[in-house]
Amino acid sequence: MALYHLDTDMGVDDGLALVLADKLFAASLALSTVWGNVSVNVATRNALLFRELLCRPTTLPIFTGADRALDGFSRDTLRTHGEDGLGNATQSLEVGLLEKISGYSLMRLGCTPPPQGAPVTLIGIGPATNIPRIVSWYGHSVISRIVLMSGVFFDFGNVNRTAEFNAHCDPVALRQTLDLGIPTTLVPLDVCRKVQLSSTAMEKFKNLDGSPLANLVATAHMQYIDAYREWEDLDGCYPHDAIAVLAAFQPERFFKLRGEVTIECSSPKRGQTTFKPAASSHIEIATGCELKWARGILNQFLNST
Repeated sequence: MALYHLDTDMGVDDGLALVLADKLFAASLALSTVWGNVSVNVATRNALLFRELLCRPTTLPIFTGADRALDGFSRDTLRTHGEDGLGNATQSLEVGLLEKISGYSLMRLGCTPPPQGAPVTLIGIGPATNIPRIVSWYGHSVISRIVLMSGVFFDFGNVNRTAEFNAHCDPVALRQTLDLGIPTTLVPLDVCRKVQLSSTAMEKFKNLDGSPLANLVATAHMQYIDAYREWEDLDGCYPHDAIAVLAAFQPERFFKLRGEVTIECSSPKRGQTTFKPAASSHIEIATGCELKWARGILNQFLNST
């Protein structure tokens, strides 16, 4: 049975991506957490919360991964994602739920046998720190492809003018991942910014569904959208990580360029990604997709969860 492994730093858009992945990939899903938007401990706590609200406490394995970049670098996005990584929406959750997950024993990435399933599609939606380790854990031959929400090529970055957050956080791990030779698709800011979720859509989702899960996702997005309104005068947000999930789900819906990717690993250009066409490369960057389809599947998801 094919397996999808989602590696995530569990911020606001990661939560939406996880719920979408659960819908699309059902029982064939495993999860690991990594530092990035928040600390790896907070990311793991958020993953456990979502697992409970998805009613999958025994069928969605979660593994705790790296707490900083391979070169020791660390940062966060608490201003955008909130102290809890979810727009401070966890403050409204039942105390009993928080107490329940606090009692779970955590599994460390690589310290147990990997989940069963092959081939494995590895989807990274945080810094790439865990990715080489996950490949080694499953075995190189078991990983059929890697899909990463990372980089920016023909647009400005979101950390600075040249770098996207995930690539900036651990460019060394990103370089190691691309050097593995496994077919890899990068889903950069270039394509993620072509799809938007409006504040109206999130409010409708919250009111239509009414479940604790929908309330958590929608409430988390309200602070996220406030940040976009302040910085980009946008009444909505870009669902970055959900786009990577869609690229793993139906890659044929995406327009991609094949070539070599160069990554700057030191300041002042840390995380800058550049592209050079090469027909023989195992690396592709997604620069477009069937936008009507992508918007439609997200709207359908928000109206039917």
